[in-house]
Amino acid sequence: MIPTTNFSLFPIEELYSFSKKSVILIDEKKTTVPAVEPFLSNTKTRLDDYKSALDREAKNPLIKIRTQKATNQIDAFMALRKQAESASTRKKAGVAEAANTIIDIIRKYGWSVQKFGQKTRLTQLDGLIAELKTKHSGEVATIGATELLEELEQAQADFLEADTNVVRSENNSSDPTVTETRQPLSDSLKQMFQIISLQEVAAPSVSVSALIASLNELITTSLATVKATDTRTENAKKNAEGKQILPPPPPDAQ
Repeated sequence: MIPTTNFSLFPIEELYSFSKKSVILIDEKKTTVPAVEPFLSNTKTRLDDYKSALDREAKNPLIKIRTQKATNQIDAFMALRKQAESASTRKKAGVAEAANTIIDIIRKYGWSVQKFGQKTRLTQLDGLIAELKTKHSGEVATIGATELLEELEQAQADFLEADTNVVRSENNSSDPTVTETRQPLSDSLKQMFQIISLQEVAAPSVSVSALIASLNELITTSLATVKATDTRTENAKKNAEGKQILPPPPPDAQ
C-alpha cells in the first residue's frame, strides 16, 4: 500500500523532481499494472504542463521578488510562533495561559503553515491574523507579540502585492501558471498511486509489491530531503540571529 502523501509539503522544484522520479519508476514497470497506463499518461501530461510553467516563471523577474516576500512572510510567522512558544513557559501570572491560547489558534490554522503551498499559506495566515486581531488582541499583547503580529500582517500584504504583480504580468498569456498547474499534477499523482495500491489488493504479485516498495522508498527519502532542507535553513537563521556584532576594540593608548 502506498501511503497518502501531502504533496503541499513539497516546495515547487522538489515537487517536480519527485513527480518525475515517480513517473520514471512507474513507466518502467507499467506492464505489471496495465490499469495504470491511462493514469500514467495523464500524470505525464500534467508534469509537462507544470515544467512548462516552471520554465516560464523562471524567466519572470517578478517571481524573484515574490519569492523574497514569501520568505519574509514565513519568517514573520515563525517569529510569532516562537514568541508564543517561549511565552508558554513563563511563570508570570496570565502569560503562559495567553500563550497557550495563541498556540492553539496557530495549530488551528496550521502549525507548519510555512510548509504549505503559497495559496494555502496565504489563506491560512489571513485567517490566523484576523482571529488574533479581532478576538485575541489582549492575549497577543500579554505575551509581547503585538509588534510581531503587525509585522506578519505587513509581510502578508507585501506578499499578496508581489503575487498580484506576478499574476498581472502573466495576464497577457493564456498559459497556466505554476500555481494553476500544481494541483492538477498533485491530483494525478494521487490517482496513479491509488490505482497501483488497488492493484496490490485485487491481484497481488511480486512485481507490484516491488514497485510499491520502490515508490514508498522514494516518498520517504523525498520527504526526508525536504525536512532536512527546512532544518538546515532554520538552523542557519538561528545561527545568524545568534551572532552578535562585537564593538571594535578601544584604540591603543598613546
